[in-house]
Amino acid sequence: MRINRAVLAITMMTTLVWSQTVKLGSLAPVNSPWHETMLTLGEDWSKISDGEIKMKLYAGGILGDEADMVRKMRIGQLHAAALTIEGLMYIIPEMDVLRMPMMIQTDAELNHVRDELSEYLIDLLEKRGFILLSWSDAGWARLFTNAPVIYPEDLNKTNQIIFIWAGGSGKRGWMDAGYNAVEVAAPDIFMSLQTGLITTLTTTPIIALSYQWFPAVPFVTDLKAGPLPGAIIITKKKWNKISKELHAPLLKKSGERGLALSKEVVGLEIEAMKVMQENGLTLTPAPEDARAAWLEMVETHMYPEIFEKEVPEELYLQVKGILEAFRSKPKE
Repeated sequence: MRINRAVLAITMMTTLVWSQTVKLGSLAPVNSPWHETMLTLGEDWSKISDGEIKMKLYAGGILGDEADMVRKMRIGQLHAAALTIEGLMYIIPEMDVLRMPMMIQTDAELNHVRDELSEYLIDLLEKRGFILLSWSDAGWARLFTNAPVIYPEDLNKTNQIIFIWAGGSGKRGWMDAGYNAVEVAAPDIFMSLQTGLITTLTTTPIIALSYQWFPAVPFVTDLKAGPLPGAIIITKKKWNKISKELHAPLLKKSGERGLALSKEVVGLEIEAMKVMQENGLTLTPAPEDARAAWLEMVETHMYPEIFEKEVPEELYLQVKGILEAFRSKPKE
């Protein structure tokens, strides 16, 4: 009897030591491509670890917005999160260089710049207590409004109230440019659109469709504001509790899933625009002089705040140089 009890105790202790539940949070709506990818990733991790690691997914923003999830990771209530750049900036503000308005303009440019900065960004994450599992993208942000907008001055002509992520940056830049901007937490965006608290937001077509925001903002300017990159990260504290022998295969599979999702997003974005246009969304053309006007506005009013709060100007100049070199190469 004593031997059996001892064996049982050892078994229980082994289970406690090796069995790991990874709590993963995300704003991604249930059944969205990001949600499906994370479910699949959970299955991957379980298979790689022979069932030792179980991933528990909290999707749809049930844990709050991305700032809330970062706070929960820092105090150990949450272990991992799939974050857009909005959430990542609470950890590494320098990340904002990847989506500075009107700068990076194609998927190829984004991938090239991110590859060039990858080691630098991953090192920053580690120094601040997190491990990168995979990069992940949400598409290209565009301006969604409740009346047609082509030029920056149209925002005032149509009395637009601009959405700003609660606790994020950008409000000062919009206000300095003479516009009305309101901070709203992510779970409150839908209601804020319904009540008219906000009438303009910059988001990607896939997100606008997934959350059904677009009926309240049925006009989209045919102009890319910038990419919305993201990543799946885990706290170093939790990562270090996972057997080191599993680290390499887990990272490899996570990276593969993130890359596959980013490639899928390219087609999904086109499909999202098509579906929304079939259901009342109007694509407002933007001539070349409109793009020049927007670029002048963001460089004059947005960039100073970004340089002050998030991106060192030397990092911006580095990325600008990377882009210029990339664009000058002959296209295959």
